[in-house]
Amino acid sequence: PPHQQADVRFSLSTALQAVVSLRLVPRSDRPGRVPACEILINTAAVKDNIRDMNKSLNIPDLIKEGTVQYGMQSFDQSLMSWYSKGIISYENALFHSTNPSEFALKVQGIAGTSDTSWDAFTQ
Repeated sequence: PPHQQADVRFSLSTALQAVVSLRLVPRSDRPGRVPACEILINTAAVKDNIRDMNKSLNIPDLIKEGTVQYGMQSFDQSLMSWYSKGIISYENALFHSTNPSEFALKVQGIAGTSDTSWDAFTQ
């Protein structure tokens, strides 16, 4: 119910430690699949964004920006790592990406809105 949303958001923000989510993506180098992993660590900024319903849409950006400091990563960053190593195809990476247009730009080497957060995944 709407009148309980603030309490639920607060409870979630204090109880949550981390979220790990996987998508299994077909390999291109041999039979099998690899896990594309999205990792969210409940930092102070994440807690704040969970509690404030107007800020919750910022959480994907916090994941991308928290790579070096907190060990977070987005699905697209994980896919870029597998693609850069030649383990998955471009088509599968694009199909499984959260933001295909940004992913395609990154593959072409075109700077996007979250440029520095991708550095570790394109090498």
